[in-house]
Amino acid sequence: MPHAALVTRWSAGEPAFGGWVTGDSESTIAMFGRLGYDYVGIDTQHSALSEAQAAVLVRRLVNAPYAVIVRVSKNDPAFIGRVLDAGADGIIVPMVSTAEEAAAAVSACRYPPEGLRSFGPFRSDLGLDLVAVQQRVSCFVMIETSEGLDNVRQICAVPGLEGVYIGPADLSIGLGLNPMLAFSSDQLKVPVEAIRSACAEFGLVMGGHSLNATDAVRWVGRGSRLVSLGADSVMLATIAAQELETARQGASGAGADGGGSTASTPYG
Repeated sequence: MPHAALVTRWSAGEPAFGGWVTGDSESTIAMFGRLGYDYVGIDTQHSALSEAQAAVLVRRLVNAPYAVIVRVSKNDPAFIGRVLDAGADGIIVPMVSTAEEAAAAVSACRYPPEGLRSFGPFRSDLGLDLVAVQQRVSCFVMIETSEGLDNVRQICAVPGLEGVYIGPADLSIGLGLNPMLAFSSDQLKVPVEAIRSACAEFGLVMGGHSLNATDAVRWVGRGSRLVSLGADSVMLATIAAQELETARQGASGAGADGGGSTASTPYG
């Protein structure tokens, strides 16, 4: 069953918005939580983080009021099992192009006889109830290839999936489109509608990655119910650039004394 933070949003007919983490900063995860994000996505595919490092971060998030979802680097039961044993509420599996690959992702989340996950939860609050530990996991697969798009109905028909998470850049590349336009144009309108329709048919959640708030609204309009807002590094770079530009413009127009404030600051 999905984390309560996600269920609350979806039950109200609202999308769940997430912060995307690409570094090993616990403070960044905590910041997203304080700001009211519904989930935090920890990325081990397009970052320097390994699944082992992600597991360390996840293990410390006991009783977090937001969902913690890890995108693993590949469809590997050892990688998937490690982050789930640490307490991840869900996983995102990249580059899933067939129903068989989707079934393998689900199998990695389930214990025998339904799957091949090995039992070994190592976060204390998970307990040892086999059924409870398994049921808390949500499995999302990424459709981001032309083959995956062709097989979207078969993929969505796989039992045990929670949803499909779209990688706009890779899907664009797979379709021979410019990935740089994936976040600012409607070039994926038709393929995304095919994915949305298949998700609706089989009762799955469609999710995806956005570049910023404006792009996120576009994805919600397409039917996305799980939307990641940019990434921590992108947000930092954007705000840092804006603040620097504002400071330079202000300084160039300031008088010789620059305002001359002698007030103390929290920084010394």
